[in-house]
Amino acid sequence: MNFKSEVIEHLSNYRIRKMGYLDKGIWKRKDKIYKFDHILPKKNNVIKLNILERYRELFYNSELSKISYHRFFHHLNSSQAMCINFFFPLFAEKKLELVLNAIGLNDDLVDYKTVCFEKESNFEKKGRPTSFDFYFQTVKGKKIYFEIKYTEYAFGKAKKDKNHKEKYNSEYSSKCSNINEQYSDLESFLNNYQLMRNLIHISENSFVVLLHPKENKRISKEANFARLEVIKREFQKHVVDLTWEKLLGMIENELTDSENLTGQMIEFKEKYKIKPSR
Repeated sequence: MNFKSEVIEHLSNYRIRKMGYLDKGIWKRKDKIYKFDHILPKKNNVIKLNILERYRELFYNSELSKISYHRFFHHLNSSQAMCINFFFPLFAEKKLELVLNAIGLNDDLVDYKTVCFEKESNFEKKGRPTSFDFYFQTVKGKKIYFEIKYTEYAFGKAKKDKNHKEKYNSEYSSKCSNINEQYSDLESFLNNYQLMRNLIHISENSFVVLLHPKENKRISKEANFARLEVIKREFQKHVVDLTWEKLLGMIENELTDSENLTGQMIEFKEKYKIKPSR
């Protein structure tokens, strides 16, 4: 059984065990309809159950909840819900500095006014902009962009159609100064489209964190490829290839003074089957 299959089986059992009786959620492919235990019924009050109970009400009553939710947010393996379940409690308790420490920026503080989910890029002038799962700036002016993965098979590619070629030429080709030349051409950019759209945001004062499970081997390989091969050497430290296991382990070690956050991390580990690495 591969990583995604194991996670879906785990989440199916989790839903039955933790949420009681609910109708199976529906997934449509072409003209066929499938029902799965790891998908929640698409009703507003039920979809909200994908946010862990301890901080659920606080999140939905906050400004940070006023975002565009992903099409598959009602899936228990939604990386968007996973992102919120991890980062919102740290934001609410003013503990995001623990994340800064984990990515090696322990000489700075978080500017909490800048924290947001679904941060839209201002790089694109036309079409749908790049959107980062989580974002904040630091007091010293550093920009921290997060790309979150869970069970996704890979970072996305783009079709080599007229629209994408035109967008590369008009929007992206001039922003590849931090990309090694062999990966900044049209074909390479489109073959690694999501990664490239993330990486071009890196600069002297900006970082991209690629956060993923250790056991998602393909995503791990692509994140490593981005840091060691795609980005120019002088910017390699600005690509943070980070696993959920390592981040959770580092965070848990520092939560001795917060019973509520400690409880949240225990529930997070249970839901997402993440084993912290020490």
